[in-house]
Amino acid sequence: MHIAGRLALQTPSGAAFPKGGAGIAPNPDILRFHGCDVVVRRLSEDGFEAELATPLVEGALVRLRLPGAGALLARVVSSASGRFCAEFINPVSQARLGKTLGLSAYTPQAA
Repeated sequence: MHIAGRLALQTPSGAAFPKGGAGIAPNPDILRFHGCDVVVRRLSEDGFEAELATPLVEGALVRLRLPGAGALLARVVSSASGRFCAEFINPVSQARLGKTLGLSAYTPQAA
């Protein structure tokens, strides 16, 4: 699965980026309201995994915008090798995920 989304930080920048030897400058767009583009690799009711070159600190709050599903608030649980995983603050219903382009399998179908 590959879904295009927008990601923005909800936490202050000092609490969102690793200190020390990461060697990767943060993408300045992630700090703006509209955020930066990301590719979501996995998505479930509990969280998601996405590609992002900028490493994030565990515990940082992020806002993921998906077409059709809107904005979803999540907390970073891991970040390494150009990808990160986050858990939604509130689980997302299957019906809401089904509104995202390409995820019609989540929506219950009438017989």
